[in-house]
Amino acid sequence: MAQTQPILSDAFSQAVKRHREKRGLSRAALAELSGLHQTYIGLLERGERSPNLDTAKAIANALGIQLGKLITEAERAIKPR
Repeated sequence: MAQTQPILSDAFSQAVKRHREKRGLSRAALAELSGLHQTYIGLLERGERSPNLDTAKAIANALGIQLGKLITEAERAIKPR
């Protein structure tokens, strides 16, 4: 049986969560830094929402990393091994 691979938006959400936790930020803190609502951050991290480019950029800025880095991490996570 073939294994299902995560889609890019799910992998992106997990990258955001990893970086948030690595920086020791709560969802509320990330929300404040990015100008978003903490409920949205929770929905994003659970894969229930996907950000548009402007929102993704605001999150990356709040995490102190380049948006491209988050995208690259997500792409690597979904590539077959």
